[in-house]
Amino acid sequence: MAELKTLSVRSIMPDPMNPRFDLGDLTAMTADIRADGLIEPLVVRPGSWGRPTGVCQDCEHVVERLTTGVLVEHSTEGIPCPGGSSPAADDWYVVAGHRRLAASKAAGLREVPCVVNNALKTKADVMLVMVRENGHRRDLTALEEAHAYEQLHLEGLTTVRIAEQTRKPKKQVERRVRLLSLAPETQEQLKTGQVTLDDAEALLGLPPDVETNVLKSVGTREFRQEVAREHLALVGDATDEAVAARLRDDFLAPFLAGGQQPHKERPVMREIVAVLAATLPRRTVREWAECVGVTDPGALSGVPTFRVLLGLAVTVEKTPPGMYQLLASLGYATSPLEETLLAGA
Repeated sequence: MAELKTLSVRSIMPDPMNPRFDLGDLTAMTADIRADGLIEPLVVRPGSWGRPTGVCQDCEHVVERLTTGVLVEHSTEGIPCPGGSSPAADDWYVVAGHRRLAASKAAGLREVPCVVNNALKTKADVMLVMVRENGHRRDLTALEEAHAYEQLHLEGLTTVRIAEQTRKPKKQVERRVRLLSLAPETQEQLKTGQVTLDDAEALLGLPPDVETNVLKSVGTREFRQEVAREHLALVGDATDEAVAARLRDDFLAPFLAGGQQPHKERPVMREIVAVLAATLPRRTVREWAECVGVTDPGALSGVPTFRVLLGLAVTVEKTPPGMYQLLASLGYATSPLEETLLAGA
C-alpha cells in the first residue's frame, strides 16, 4: 500500500541497492528544483522508520529513538550532537528518484513530497522496482543493468523471472549479465565510454589474455578484423558438431520455426562473414552466394548479415561436403571418409 507524505530531505538516504554508478550532471535539474520545487514525488521505502534505533544525521552513530520518532539527545566525544531530537538519516530509502533527491539537497530543499511504498518486502522487490523505474527513463547503463540482474540472480530469481518482472527481453538480460565476464579493464573502459557496448559484446567469449590483447586496437579499423579472426580461431578449436550446432541454432532453426525476425546487425558479424568468404573454398562460396540470391560472391558484403549467415547455414546443411569443406577450411584434420566426400563434391 502506498501513501503520500512530505518528508525531511535529511531523513532520506540513497538506497544501498541502487544499481546506478554515477548520478551524472545534476546542474540543470538542481536549477529547475530551486526555481519550481520538486514537482514529481520520490518513491521511498521505510528504512529505520518505526524501529527503536536509527543513524544520526550528524555523527552517523546508531542512536536510540523516542516514541515520537526522533532520536534521543546524545553526545559525540563529550560534545552535544545537533542530531538529537531530529529524524534519523536512514528513516527512508529512495527506491525511485536518486537524482531528484541529490538535486533537491543541492537546491537547499528541507522537505520533499514522497510516495511511501510499504509493499516492498524483499531485496528482490526493491531491485525490480529500481530497474523498472530506471528502465523507463533509460538512465541505467549496460553495466549497471548487468549488476542489477546479477543481484536479482543472487536473490534467487531466474533469468526468465527477471525478464518478466523487468519487462526486458530474456536475451537482453542474458547479454547484460555476460558483460560481467569481461576483464576488469574492459568493464572500466565500457563504464567510461572508451569502449562501446557493441565493442564490448564483440569481445564476449574470448579468453582473458586474448581479450586484453585485442582491446589494445579498440577504436581502430583493425579492431573488428582482429576480433573476427580470434572468434574464428576459437571455432577452429571446437568440434565439428559444435560448429554445425551453432549455425543451426543461431540462424537456421529460428528461421525454419517461423522466427524470421532479422538479427541485429553487429559489425563483428560482418567481419566474420568477410573472413569466411575469403577463407572458404570457391565452390562453397559460390553456393553460399547463390543461396542468398546473388551471382557474384563479392556481393555478399551488400546482403544483410543475418541473411548471409542464414544462407551459410542452409548451404552447409544441404550437402555433407559443404559442411566438411567449411570445417576443413577452418583447420580441421579430415578423416578418409571426409576426404572421399570432398573429392566427390
